[in-house]
Amino acid sequence: EEQDVAKKPSTGAKGKLRASYKGDGKWETFDFTFGTVNNEDRVLTWTGKVGGGLLFSGVHTMRLEQVGAIDELDAMSSSSRTILIHEERFGGLLPRLGLGLPYKQLKRNYLQMNQSLKKYVEDSIVSCAVDAQR
Repeated sequence: EEQDVAKKPSTGAKGKLRASYKGDGKWETFDFTFGTVNNEDRVLTWTGKVGGGLLFSGVHTMRLEQVGAIDELDAMSSSSRTILIHEERFGGLLPRLGLGLPYKQLKRNYLQMNQSLKKYVEDSIVSCAVDAQR
């Protein structure tokens, strides 16, 4: 049963992923299933398969981890730092042959996704801080 994952992602929920690899408005749609969705551990995974995984399989993971201070000045600050661990593993025949997805372009796209997420989070923090001062 497909859920409206925009409302609440949960382990096992199915959905549709839309991707425009070149950013040109040409979209491809893929079925996916959420794997681990764990707010406490700050982990989100989703998986996809073609041909039962024999032709293609992918596991996409995004995990947030709090990290320690990078220097003494940072250690005196009350702010914390978080890093994003963003991984994707491919399996099956197509990836082994370099077929199925524009793999070289994915690295650039993931970097753009990470930068957009960073900006969104930082802008949200600034917005919350401004609202709190009012």
